[in-house]
Amino acid sequence: MNPFLQQLIEDLKTFSSELLLPGLQATQQISTDMGTVASTTALLKSIEFLTGLIPQLVAELQTTDATHKVMLSYTPSPKMARFSRRPSDYQQDMKKRLLPAHWVSILPVVEIDTRPLRWLVHLLDLQQIALEKVQTRTIKYIDDSLITQQGSSNYARNDRATLLNMRSRLDEAQTKLEHARSTLMRTVQLKLVASSNLPYPYPRSSAWLRLRRFAQQLIQPEEYLPTFLHNLLHGTVEIADTPYLYQRWCGVKLLAAFESLGWIWHDDPTGALFLGGEIRLYKNDVELSIWIEPRLSRRTHPSGFICKEVTETHPDYLIVTPGIYGIDAFILDPTTTADHGIRQGKAKYLTTIEGIAMAKVAGIPLVRNPLRAWSAAPLHKPHCELETSDGRTGTIPMHPLDWSSQPMLEWVRDIHNYALAWGTGKMLRD
Repeated sequence: MNPFLQQLIEDLKTFSSELLLPGLQATQQISTDMGTVASTTALLKSIEFLTGLIPQLVAELQTTDATHKVMLSYTPSPKMARFSRRPSDYQQDMKKRLLPAHWVSILPVVEIDTRPLRWLVHLLDLQQIALEKVQTRTIKYIDDSLITQQGSSNYARNDRATLLNMRSRLDEAQTKLEHARSTLMRTVQLKLVASSNLPYPYPRSSAWLRLRRFAQQLIQPEEYLPTFLHNLLHGTVEIADTPYLYQRWCGVKLLAAFESLGWIWHDDPTGALFLGGEIRLYKNDVELSIWIEPRLSRRTHPSGFICKEVTETHPDYLIVTPGIYGIDAFILDPTTTADHGIRQGKAKYLTTIEGIAMAKVAGIPLVRNPLRAWSAAPLHKPHCELETSDGRTGTIPMHPLDWSSQPMLEWVRDIHNYALAWGTGKMLRD
C-alpha cells in the first residue's frame, strides 16, 4: 500500500472507520492487516457467518452430540423396576398389607442437550443488539443523504438506488437472524433462554469447534472483528477509492478547523461525511451549514442554492453562511491531482450555482453566486495559493504526508469572520 493511501486510512480510521466504506462510490481492495474494518461491514459479515453456520450446528448436535437423559415410567410390573415413592401407588391386599400397585421403571431418552443451543441464542442476541444500533445510525445516514441526492439525472437515480440497496442489506441481515431463531425453535420445540455460559461439555464436532474458534470475535467485536474478517475474507476488504477517501479526509480537517475556532455541532457528522448530507455548526447564536456532496439541479434544494447553467452539479463541500442579503456560499472541492488546469476548473461553481432567493441593489433584483470556489490538493506548500487576483478561486495545500493545519485554518477563518459579521450584525475578529 502506498504511503499516501495508508496515511488517509489511518487518519480517517481515527475519526470513524465508517468513513472507509465505499458508500456511493466505487471500491478498491486492501489488506485487513491494518485493522481497517468498519463496524457495519464487520457486523454484517459476522451475522452472515453465524447464521450460515447454524443449520450445520443443529445437524451435528442432533446426530453426533445427543445427550442421553432418562425419564421415569410408572408400570404395574416389577420387572426391571423399583419401588415407587408415591403414596397413591400403594394399596392394601386381602391381608391388610400395603403393597405397591405401581413400580418405577427408568427408561433412556435421547434428547438434544439445550446448553449449547442456549449459548447459541446468546450469540444471536449480541448480533441483534449490535444490528439494531447500526440500523438506527445507518438508516439516519441514508435518509439524510437521500435529501441531498435529489435530481432526475441518471447519477441521482443510481445514488438513490445505492442508498436503498444499503438499507436492504440491513433488512437482509435482520431476516437472517429471525430465520436462525426459528430454526432453533423448530429443533427443540420449546423456548430457549439465552445463556452467556460456555456449554460444558462443549460439543466436539467440526462446526461447533469452528464456532468456538471465532466466538470471542462475536462477543467482543470492537477488539477482535478485524482479525475475524481477515480470516473470513482472505485478507482483503473493500474500501472507497482513493479520491473519495481524500475528499472525506479533507472534510475531517475542515471540521477540525471550524472546531478550533469555537464552532460546535450537535449531531454526529459521520453520516454526512460518509454518504453526503448537512452538518450544522453553531457559535455565538450564529448558525452555518456544511452541505456535503449536495446534488444541485434547477429544482429547489434545501441548501437554498440551485444549478442554473447545466443540468446538475455536485460540489464536494457547500458552506452556507449568513450574508448581507440572506445567505451566502463558499465552496471547497478537493482533488487528488496537482494539475493546475483542474484546480482552476473549480471556478465553474461561481457561475453555475446561484441562490434561490435574489438580492436587491437599489431596488433591482440581483443573482447571488457563491463568494468563493476553491480546491484542496495534495501540494507541498506552506500557504494557500490564489488562482485569481480577487481571491475568489484558489487552492488549499492539503497533503496527508506533509500536513500543516495553518493554510486550512486561515481559509476557514475568513468564513468564520464573515458568518459572525453578518450573523450578529457586527464585524468580529479573533
